[in-house]
Amino acid sequence: MGFGDARTEWILRLCAIICLVLTVFLMGFDKETTQIFGVDKTASFRSLGALKVIMFVDSIAAAYNILQLAKCWISAHPKPPFQLQTHFHLPLFWLSFFIDQAGAYLTFAANTAGMEAAFVAVRGNQEFQWMKLCNRFHRYCYQAAGAFLCGYAAVLTMLLISFLSAFNLFRHYSPNHFLRLKPNNN
Repeated sequence: MGFGDARTEWILRLCAIICLVLTVFLMGFDKETTQIFGVDKTASFRSLGALKVIMFVDSIAAAYNILQLAKCWISAHPKPPFQLQTHFHLPLFWLSFFIDQAGAYLTFAANTAGMEAAFVAVRGNQEFQWMKLCNRFHRYCYQAAGAFLCGYAAVLTMLLISFLSAFNLFRHYSPNHFLRLKPNNN
């Protein structure tokens, strides 16, 4: 099992999917109701806009990685219709490279924005008179923290996938000439 082979990519993408789906499920099913000053208040992912963004971005990233699993399976089990020359695959390598990069950065940005919003929920803000929420919604905050851990595990896994995608793309180019294919590629 080498660095650039399809099995390594398949395992990394499966790990990313598991972490992304766990993040979405932990955020989506995280809900707690408590009484504050005699009024029932419910905390859920709908309470903060950044958590909605995490749900959307992580769902799209998981769906993309599921589609990429099919590509990994096809490249690991080549059959005669899929055995094309390298220059036919280059646009797919470039597309995969750009989408992998965008997915890693967007997932990181969404999780970081959600973490910042959650930090305000933990600490409150005296200037804006925002009260602390985690001293009233304990289970909600612990479950959200677990979702953030899964989200950042997914980000790290997607970062490894981006490195692998860059390696798979640029190994077809000559190290001596800028963006020129190696002559012995088939």
